[in-house]
Amino acid sequence: MFKAAIRVNKIKTIAQLRGLTHHAERADEVGRARVREGAVAGDALAWSKAEEDRDYVAAFKAHKVELRAGERKNAPIAMQALCVVSPEWVQQAGDLHDRANPRNVALFDQAKAWAESWAGKGAVFGVRLDLDEKGGAVVDLMIAPVRDSRGKPVISTQKPLTELKGAMGEHNEYSALQTSWAAWCATNLDAKIERGLRRELTARKHLSPETYGMVHGQGS
Repeated sequence: MFKAAIRVNKIKTIAQLRGLTHHAERADEVGRARVREGAVAGDALAWSKAEEDRDYVAAFKAHKVELRAGERKNAPIAMQALCVVSPEWVQQAGDLHDRANPRNVALFDQAKAWAESWAGKGAVFGVRLDLDEKGGAVVDLMIAPVRDSRGKPVISTQKPLTELKGAMGEHNEYSALQTSWAAWCATNLDAKIERGLRRELTARKHLSPETYGMVHGQGS
């Protein structure tokens, strides 16, 4: 059996989005250090609502215009989700870092579809699956759900998570995300993918140090 895991971080400022952009573009020291020997820096499957597929600031602004959404004062403006599956699942169909590997393509597409299944249609404004690191099988999503507030569309990261927790019958939002992502993978990618603990994926040889740091030490 293969495992699925998830990590979601709240994004509170445009400065954070700018930092995520620099990392995605390999314009920061951490990003450059993650590139494996012989790889083309920045090689990835990537999409966003901006002209540049890794400009998350521009993509967020375009997202707000598209959905005519405002922001709540002092509330998070978006979420970053790391959607992980066992790298061995991707490798069954080819190289872990091959953009033409059908399982990389399917993972890229289904991670976005999963997020919009609970966050709302059009909620994702950026998607990236890095192919230039030692690790792989991790999709990075930028999500800004929109909900009605007093008759006006407003970005809300908390309400959809609360809704998901209720729909999944879980005791907390993290468990709901874990269960939901694993179920989506089993239905839409491979029935052999099951819900795992993030720590089960942390010491794997194909997991990059960055992803290790993001998923390490979390229960289910």
